[in-house]
Amino acid sequence: MNKNFFADISLEALIGYIDGIADIDTQKRVKQWLESDPDRAVFLEKLKTAWNDYDKVKDLTSANIDKDWEYILNHIGSGHRVIEDDEQTGWGRNWLYAAAAVLFIVTLSGGYFWGRKNTTVSGKREVVFNQIIVPMGEKSQLILSDGTKVWVNAGSKLKFPDRFEDNAREVWLEGEAFFDVAKDKNRPFFVRTSDINIKVHGTKFNVKAYSEEGIIETTLVEGLVSLERKTKRSKEDNEVFLEPNHKAIYVKNEATLVTEEVKREVEEPLKPEKIIISKPVEVEVATSWKDGKLIFEDETLESVARKLERRYDVVISIEDDSMKMIKYSGVLKNISAEQAMKAIQVTSQFRFEVKGNKINIFKN
Repeated sequence: MNKNFFADISLEALIGYIDGIADIDTQKRVKQWLESDPDRAVFLEKLKTAWNDYDKVKDLTSANIDKDWEYILNHIGSGHRVIEDDEQTGWGRNWLYAAAAVLFIVTLSGGYFWGRKNTTVSGKREVVFNQIIVPMGEKSQLILSDGTKVWVNAGSKLKFPDRFEDNAREVWLEGEAFFDVAKDKNRPFFVRTSDINIKVHGTKFNVKAYSEEGIIETTLVEGLVSLERKTKRSKEDNEVFLEPNHKAIYVKNEATLVTEEVKREVEEPLKPEKIIISKPVEVEVATSWKDGKLIFEDETLESVARKLERRYDVVISIEDDSMKMIKYSGVLKNISAEQAMKAIQVTSQFRFEVKGNKINIFKN
């Protein structure tokens, strides 16, 4: 019977454990994971062998790579066990070697990079699409093939090609990232999100577009960007231009709860499915995360908690709803989750307790 080996542990954690780069907490989680099922030790040993013996499969043909890639996507991506009996698969014992050939998981300042082995089509190398996945509690930095620098925040995914085509440069974002785009007059740069397309004209800007949040925010530091709805409903859905030290705010639908912090930044009412340009804003508030800081300006405890969850990979529960609207202003940098809670506690007057990766906040 198949087992879901990734139900209680991530593939990234296992690779980190194998490479000896996992932190103490991850090491403990992997050891607990191993102790709960004897089959997991066998799985980890095969994964270790494949990870360390990548050269054994470097001569696989592109046809085999394509076939094995689809198999790995269907099994690892769905959380299924990918170790099968040889009698059932015909190549079960060797699947990990194929995985090592086509799936790369490389530490990038706290993130993990997924990509395909390059192949050729009619003598011309095809464009390979890669994805960097940054787990909660981490952030990552990378440089794209055109020289564009990107910082990717916790809980985010960035999809991008290994090289850009002649006509345009495109990346796809789910989550938050800061872009320092290399200038190229002949090839515009686009950031694609779930609802908004951002066209860049050589600039620095921050995009916050988490799928679980109902608001997409684009904050411009310098240069020029323009924004359009991904799906236009009428001729009135024109391109909207954003100037430095302003923010473009897009509310996805009527069910979205717009916070008081966001409402303060605009002069006109926020309407669902419409791009609204803010008043001048302090851009550092939106971009400080890439420098390891969190800046809060009269922000509710509920909003602060969501940002701390991503920063520290914790789950924060506020027991009393009336406390969610408590306001906090301050700067947090290079401290632990518990130290952050103590700093906020000084001005907000509440009790909290830490149990593993869970933090419960109580009313005094």
